[in-house]
Amino acid sequence: MNKSILLLFSVLLFSNLLIGSVCDTISFKHQEVDPKLDKMDSLWALEQMSTQQTVTDTNKLNLWGYNADSIPIFSDSVIKTRLSKLNLQTPFELVYNEAVKKQINIYANNYRKHVSKMLGKATYYFPLFESKLEEFDLPLEFKYLAIVESALKPHARSKSAATGLWQFMYATGKIYDLKITSYIDERSDPLKSTIAACEYFTFLYKMFNDWELVLAAYNGGPGYVSRAMRKTGAKDYWSVRPYLRNETQNYVPKFIAVNYIMNYAGEHNIYPTPYKFTMAQTDTVTIVQTLTFEVLSETLGVEVDIIKELNPIYKRNLIPVNKNKKARVRLPYKKASEFINRSDSIYAYSESLQEKYVAVEAPIIHRVKNGEYLGKIANQYHTTIGRIKNWNNLSSNDLRIGQKLVIYVNPDYSPKPLEPTKRNSKGENIYTVKPGDTLWDIARKYIGVSVAQIEQLNNITYRDLKPGLTLIIPKTG
Repeated sequence: MNKSILLLFSVLLFSNLLIGSVCDTISFKHQEVDPKLDKMDSLWALEQMSTQQTVTDTNKLNLWGYNADSIPIFSDSVIKTRLSKLNLQTPFELVYNEAVKKQINIYANNYRKHVSKMLGKATYYFPLFESKLEEFDLPLEFKYLAIVESALKPHARSKSAATGLWQFMYATGKIYDLKITSYIDERSDPLKSTIAACEYFTFLYKMFNDWELVLAAYNGGPGYVSRAMRKTGAKDYWSVRPYLRNETQNYVPKFIAVNYIMNYAGEHNIYPTPYKFTMAQTDTVTIVQTLTFEVLSETLGVEVDIIKELNPIYKRNLIPVNKNKKARVRLPYKKASEFINRSDSIYAYSESLQEKYVAVEAPIIHRVKNGEYLGKIANQYHTTIGRIKNWNNLSSNDLRIGQKLVIYVNPDYSPKPLEPTKRNSKGENIYTVKPGDTLWDIARKYIGVSVAQIEQLNNITYRDLKPGLTLIIPKTG
């Protein structure tokens, strides 16, 4: 009887899974915008954002009536009492001593702008950290360690080449299956690096059975800390601390200070600097074909810098996808929905660019001259600012005289003389499509115009483009 019930349950479960899988496949193949689905997405995001929004209005947060430039000073007894309250909520020992006092003074006085930025960025990163720390049954206060390590910068890289939010060295990253290639670095991926950090914290706790020693070992290395303990006979962090290098001596006091200042920033007249996103305002989509950030930017109308900030795992503004593999990209949630609706046309558009913008193997080396800037150089070589920045790993548009730039030139591309500009009664530019034109070509003829803008204004896609078609080009100035 029991076996029969179990068999029936298994059949029903398999049927539900199969139906769900089929439904998922159907929904992802559907390319038309469904208003009901858009509404569902908006309601879901609204619910999530309601729990992640941080008040940034100083007038509401300043409960003490401080002047804008006021730096409050508190007695040791007040700070000690506040730490005691925090201490009741964590297995860490949040002690107060001269070393901790020094670090609190640094954060509360010298690093005020830094703390303000961290309070803002915490709305994006902390929900992710907390969910994984809870999943691994680790103290949630570990989230503050990412501030000590990287100031919540996923692209952070130390002098010793430690990288990412949790500052993994190459070898340690490999131990925890973080892939590092010429195109990706999973040490900079917020999710994967956080999982790796949780696994490492768990390992260190099994080794030391003491949370403060876990922190010290995370900074100095477990072998280094255990050897120091063996030599001195110390059994805890504060006993072995005098025998550790300065960086590791300051590490736990910094961690305690960050715990304090992130919880009592308002009392010190420090308030959050708004960050661009919360995690709920973004979403991930699956990519089945190699795409550049430039293509996503053009087709979805998202700035390359935003895509780069949301996807720090990718090193060269390129999302590489090997044959029969997939990748993921994080986008503002409305743009994620738009990508799903338009994925086929975006992939096809990307393919249409591959032959035209193929780079020759031997690049030109351009030496920057006085008065030159990226836009001028891009025009000279009939390419784009984004490509030059990508080829040379530039994070800004700033150039210096004498700087060498690698430029890949397509020998088949030759500039054509500009034609007289035609405009309609509204002052919008009018363009007639010529043989061989792509939306990319047309957009590049007009400063500040994107493919997405042309498509939207003319209600077309790349498939509708044909010689003789008249297009309205949006105003940008």
